[in-house]
Amino acid sequence: EKSRYETSLNLTTKRFLELLSQSPDGVVDLNWAAEVLKVQKRRIYDITNVLEGIQLITKKSKNNIQWLGNQAPGGAPSRHRLLEKELRELQAAERQLDDLIQMCSVQLRLLTEDPANQQYPLVQGRVGFAGWGAHSAAPAYVTCQDLRSVVDPSEQMVMVIKAPPETQLQVSDPAEAFQVSVRSTQGPIDVFLC
Repeated sequence: EKSRYETSLNLTTKRFLELLSQSPDGVVDLNWAAEVLKVQKRRIYDITNVLEGIQLITKKSKNNIQWLGNQAPGGAPSRHRLLEKELRELQAAERQLDDLIQMCSVQLRLLTEDPANQQYPLVQGRVGFAGWGAHSAAPAYVTCQDLRSVVDPSEQMVMVIKAPPETQLQVSDPAEAFQVSVRSTQGPIDVFLC
């Protein structure tokens, strides 16, 4: 004898929708469905009455129904698979970013521990690099000469901005007109051009 779950309307509906998704034209004979699913025909009618009421199926003939949904009933599982794939891709990208942040943190720590950099005065603070959302609370040693060696002055400009947390920096599209706006409600802002 079948369990209560095996004969539930919920499971029978899922199995009926699977049959519908396997039909190339979305048409299913209700007598055949009752035989395949091994349920009484009245259970199939219960399902089709609800599906017809919400306009997902229509009666083709006496014992045939056709799917009307904008996609085959298998569309929901395929959408689910697409979302699962997207989730896996996003998780992989997140792991990659975590690895890059970890690598940068190690490099910054090694830089600050390098004896060659010990000649610079200890500056406790937060260091942010363009393109990073994260900040390091490690000491930072940067001289104006270091900044000048990073870029070619004829090609790029280096701006050092010392600002409190919650400071907003907006940069316009360089193709239009290069403008930089820095706003803070938390304290003073110092800007140095190198």
